[in-house]
Amino acid sequence: MKDNIKKCKKCSLYLNQSPLIQEKSKGDILWLGLSAKKISDKAEPLSNNTNTGKIIEMIESKIKYKTYKTNLVKCLPLNNDNKLRYPTLLEKNACYSNLALEIKSLKPKIIILLGSDVADYIAKKLNIEIAKPINYNFGLIKYNNIFYIHIYHPSYIYVYKKKELNLYTNAVVDIINLAYNIN
Repeated sequence: MKDNIKKCKKCSLYLNQSPLIQEKSKGDILWLGLSAKKISDKAEPLSNNTNTGKIIEMIESKIKYKTYKTNLVKCLPLNNDNKLRYPTLLEKNACYSNLALEIKSLKPKIIILLGSDVADYIAKKLNIEIAKPINYNFGLIKYNNIFYIHIYHPSYIYVYKKKELNLYTNAVVDIINLAYNIN
């Protein structure tokens, strides 16, 4: 799986940076972000050297399950000024087969969708309805034996709701535990 993804050239984003993939090959829970960030050679998706990664690490310290981190778009989308930008629909579509390969290989019980961009794309791609977060109540839907949970993007919490960080992390832990313990 990893070798196929690392060699991906389905769109031109690989010219900016090679596909970013976690070296771990197991995870009951899959964290799904939008796209790669500019990294050093040894970095992984959603690493704890980012605000998002630090918050994910806080949540992971409160759960006992194995996790795997990835992005919908594995390479770095840059604008003409070499600044990070949102990936286009064409870029998301080009990379979706890599995500599908990861999911098939890992067989996660839970996929946590970080933010509306990711949740909306996955909902449309799978033709399912995924509940939007309301305050810190996160909905979940089971599709093909996987629970999908749409949460606020951790960077949104970090920037706009930092005082509520503990409330947020506890709510994410609660919904993970709920989904994990449903038969």
